[in-house]
Amino acid sequence: MEVKFTRSKWGTILWGVASAVLGIFMFVNPGATAKGVTVLFGWVLTIAGVIALIGAFTHWSIILSTLDLYAGALSLLFGMLILAWPEFFVAFIFVMLGLYVIAAGFSTLAGSNALRILGIKGSGAGIALSMLSVILGILVIMSPFAMANIAMSVGGIALIYTGLVHIAQGIKMPKQEG
Repeated sequence: MEVKFTRSKWGTILWGVASAVLGIFMFVNPGATAKGVTVLFGWVLTIAGVIALIGAFTHWSIILSTLDLYAGALSLLFGMLILAWPEFFVAFIFVMLGLYVIAAGFSTLAGSNALRILGIKGSGAGIALSMLSVILGILVIMSPFAMANIAMSVGGIALIYTGLVHIAQGIKMPKQEG
């Protein structure tokens, strides 16, 4: 069985316009976008937690209701914490990202150093790039809000580009008959 997906001309254009508008908003207001996405995630967790807690009291199975109870309580707790302190969680995510980049930099440094000991050419570039990775990770940890703004701005640029591509595709699409 063959499934064929088709897109309409106006649907593609509208999708592109929506992407471009969202991208412009992200680029112009990166801090508000980061906070908004975090708050949205907090609401999703809170609502999912409430639904899981309701499910915990409506299941007849002890195992399923216990699992729903714990998962719902944890989800509700984290959702409410995110809603209470969204800026903290924006910073927390980027601090964790910075720690990951530092750990990856040290891991790459160890591998590059092993290549240097083996006499492999080009290992100096690997050492330099891994040190750069460690430095960038430290910068992310030192200024998580600036990095969040940069990430949202880059995401906005990507959405603007994607939107323009969809608009161009939609304009070039042939009219559908029937």
